[in-house]
Amino acid sequence: MPVNTEHSYEVPAKVSVRNERFGGLVYRYDNRALLFLHSRPLVDFLRELDGERPLGVALEEFAAERGLDEGQRRALENALGQLEGKGIIREL
Repeated sequence: MPVNTEHSYEVPAKVSVRNERFGGLVYRYDNRALLFLHSRPLVDFLRELDGERPLGVALEEFAAERGLDEGQRRALENALGQLEGKGIIREL
């Protein structure tokens, strides 16, 4: 499921994101779902996602700061689409 990069997104209050050695853990308090993320850049992006800017702008800035190439940025965008489908991020 692709995300709409022209809209802003946030991690809802019912979701917790935590760094771990392997990447990170995501927990949804409303349904007790626990997800293991094996991508540190994805975890870092989720922790910085504030809903202040369109997702595409936030992704471009994050990729530039981290030195991610276009393929890595697209992979991050695809992962965000999957997380939206699981209720980990939501469109504002």
